[in-house]
Amino acid sequence: MSEVLDIFKTTIFKTKIDINLYKDYFLTILKDYKKFNFGNQISNIGGFQTNPIDSINNQDILNNIFLNPTKEYIKHLNPKKELNLKLSSFWINSNNKNDYNLLHNHHGANISGVFYIKAPKLSGRLVFQNADMTKRYGNNFDFFDNPNFSSIYFSNVEEGDLYLFTSETLHYVEANRSEEERISVAFNINIT
Repeated sequence: MSEVLDIFKTTIFKTKIDINLYKDYFLTILKDYKKFNFGNQISNIGGFQTNPIDSINNQDILNNIFLNPTKEYIKHLNPKKELNLKLSSFWINSNNKNDYNLLHNHHGANISGVFYIKAPKLSGRLVFQNADMTKRYGNNFDFFDNPNFSSIYFSNVEEGDLYLFTSETLHYVEANRSEEERISVAFNINIT
């Protein structure tokens, strides 16, 4: 009897959120942080990244942007477990033309995500990189159209896209080549 074992798998969860319900909330926070220069530089080259925000005063946003999609993602990963979740922090990224985010992960959390508030055409793809660096130098991807042989996955983003992934997943965002600002909300969720 034959068996196929999918091991060392990376599962990315993607869903669409109605941006019109939440855009103003996050844009107001971004405007206030820029006004008082409450910025941070971690993975961003150019652009502006708010300091981490560790609480949210809007229960609707907490549930619909952060917690409910994460619960859905976790059900896919482990359908038999009901886990308690806590928003650890979120921050807002603003990238203008030629700004980008370096390869990084969100070590220390359990689940991480990014929610796109504004994503004009040519504003840069979200890119996931296989942590197994030997994939980058293999030649099997020349023969197999299969993610087991890929070192990089490119995802075109649109406004309202929400991506979730385990926090150690390596990712980066390409340079914004549009004339408009790209705005995203990145966040970390801990399992309690």
